[in-house]
Amino acid sequence: MIKKFVFSALLLVLIMLPIGTVFSAPAAEKAPEGPVKIVYWRSLTGIAGDVQDEIVAKFNASQDKIIVEAQFQGAYAELLQKILAALASGEVPDVVLLDSPFVALFAKDGALVSLDDFVKKDTSGFNLKDYIPGLLEDGYYGGSLYALPFMRSTPLLYVNGDMFAEAGLPRRAPVTWDEFREFSRKVTKYNTSGEPVQLGVGFTMGQTSAHWYFQGAVYSFGGLVSDENFGIHLTEEPVLQVARLWQDMVFKDKTAMPSNSHNDFLNKQVAMVFGSTGSMGNLLSRADFQVIPAFLPRQVQNLVPVGGSVLAMTSNDKRRQQAAYEFMKYMTNAENNSLVVIKTGYMPNSTTALNYPATVEYFKENPERKVALEQLQYTRPQASVISLGKGTEILRQMIEKLLIANRDPLTVMQETTADLLKEYNESFK
Repeated sequence: MIKKFVFSALLLVLIMLPIGTVFSAPAAEKAPEGPVKIVYWRSLTGIAGDVQDEIVAKFNASQDKIIVEAQFQGAYAELLQKILAALASGEVPDVVLLDSPFVALFAKDGALVSLDDFVKKDTSGFNLKDYIPGLLEDGYYGGSLYALPFMRSTPLLYVNGDMFAEAGLPRRAPVTWDEFREFSRKVTKYNTSGEPVQLGVGFTMGQTSAHWYFQGAVYSFGGLVSDENFGIHLTEEPVLQVARLWQDMVFKDKTAMPSNSHNDFLNKQVAMVFGSTGSMGNLLSRADFQVIPAFLPRQVQNLVPVGGSVLAMTSNDKRRQQAAYEFMKYMTNAENNSLVVIKTGYMPNSTTALNYPATVEYFKENPERKVALEQLQYTRPQASVISLGKGTEILRQMIEKLLIANRDPLTVMQETTADLLKEYNESFK
């Protein structure tokens, strides 16, 4: 537990200090003059990293009260470990780019600063209601706001329109999961030796994304992976329906395969693949065939989990906290979010950003990318168990057991439930 670890480390320091050092009253200090300097820990590489540095530079040039130093800390998982180490040492950054499910992990132990008072006292005209509700929702924990939406995404289905047309299918994505299975059958080809030439779909097995697409399918069947109170629903019928469908497509229909890369799609081994809205630019630019971005199929409803990153405050200095809050607002404002949308493919985080002139023009010139906006109304936060330290890996192993080991779905779900409960009790409760 973060709080216990930090407290133990602090207690050790106090024991080692002379008594006079511990209990003597601090000398009065004059408030420092000049601009407030804050540190921003960011993640993501490539364009997503470059655009963060660009906005930081713009912020520093726009005023003379605050100076922000952006420090790259690696991938989300590396950043997570560095935050834990920083909390233990007491040397924390002021603002962090956080994978959205981990807000709960840090907020529950007091590692994040609540933004409620800052928003309440804000007289600048800042309107929290401008953020799109489905993207702001997972910034809350225990009824308090701890993070603002930054680079947000939803899962999509990407279709090879040329393959579909060649198989006599319409150049559109399947609307339902039943149609998804049917289309996969029709587009699948085997040679005379019984080896697959092309398959309907590659089920994404990525280390940090496999669970995300599975969640989307479960939501569309009307089910849950886990609820907001960490109740686990994996053994319920909607989840088992998804598990049986995907498993049957791999082992019975033989129209699907586990896939670790979008290269299977780009190399025309599969006609469909799951991907983030943030994958759109890469797939559209690299493919030599028609790529159709589309909603995930529905069964009883359209509903998908949101993903991507948020900005959270970890500063332990009151003066820097106000500066951090101003920086967080700037990073997520309409102008800068529009820049993020255009350069990366992530979604607009607010109504104003969605209607910002540059954003409007961008989607007018790239109409195929509007699907990301249209799916915004059908979003909900990710399953609560994703915020567990090993939650993502436990769910990845679950999907591996289904689609590679061909294990019985109910048995797999029972094992996964037990693993998640153990992780919750040991590291979160």
